[in-house]
Amino acid sequence: MRFILLVKFRRRLTKADTEKTDGIIKANPQVKVISIDWVLGSYDGVLVGEAPDEETWLRFVEPMSEYLIPETLVAIPREKVLKII
Repeated sequence: MRFILLVKFRRRLTKADTEKTDGIIKANPQVKVISIDWVLGSYDGVLVGEAPDEETWLRFVEPMSEYLIPETLVAIPREKVLKII
């Protein structure tokens, strides 16, 4: 499953926060991080990743909520949707 994590920073990020994120990524090999980008607009950043299921994704995101306000979207491939509709 592909997930899109929209984030707002709770505070100005520190080096410790970014190191913690790196540690969370390394500690969760079942989650494949495709990209992490800082963005302009309503959100501060976007993380795109893949996980086998929602539970795995939630366990991955939860530790970051100390310094991020997360909002997760589930991405459904266009081809799959076209088969359904």
